[in-house]
Amino acid sequence: MITRDRLIREFALLDEKAWLMGSEEIRVYLIGGGNLALRGIKPATADVDVIVEDYRSLKALDSILTDPSPELRTSGGIVVYLKVFGHEYEEKLGADSVYQKIDPETGNFNLDVFVKRVMRGIQLTEGIKSRSLVSEEFQELKRLRVYLVSLEDIFLFKGVTSPGRSKDVDDILRILEAGVDFNVILDEIKAQRRVIESERSGRLAAVFLEKMEGVREILRGRGLRSLGLDNFIDSLEELLSG
Repeated sequence: MITRDRLIREFALLDEKAWLMGSEEIRVYLIGGGNLALRGIKPATADVDVIVEDYRSLKALDSILTDPSPELRTSGGIVVYLKVFGHEYEEKLGADSVYQKIDPETGNFNLDVFVKRVMRGIQLTEGIKSRSLVSEEFQELKRLRVYLVSLEDIFLFKGVTSPGRSKDVDDILRILEAGVDFNVILDEIKAQRRVIESERSGRLAAVFLEKMEGVREILRGRGLRSLGLDNFIDSLEELLSG
């Protein structure tokens, strides 16, 4: 599992390697469990998921990750990631590239990279980018600009994965406890509908509604209720029926 401290260190080493290579600045948007771990909302994550804006950024990041040149030795040694082909995230979530740093001492570091969109649908819109911020831990990096997408947008990403992914439901419950603005999420869903083909946006909205209803049942089973979630589900139903 990848802890907050491990995540910060690995990105610092990649930034150091990028600087040694004379790389251009690369923007990556941290989503998923890595984002929640960095915020202290969950203790650790199995994989770190990022989105880049285009294939040029992916190519530059790929070069940094996979170059084994000895002259690029960082303060943590030679940092090399292996590109994993045929990974389940490529098929299930539409990851463009999956990488793994093999580390017998501290555990492997798994990095999943998406270009522009996740789940072959949810796109990196201007709204998502404008709500993202560079956290204090990454402000000193020279070549990598690591942005944290908002909790509202992580909630959306987590909400459109397969209903069977229990770890995403657990993360949604954590985000609910931390607090989100459902109006922001609803506005982003509407923005996504404008940039995603209608058939796919309808399917994603249906998956999201099913996931939210499941979360509500979990809360009810615990004797809890979220009025905000209830109203949000009503809004989703109206959106789908309209």
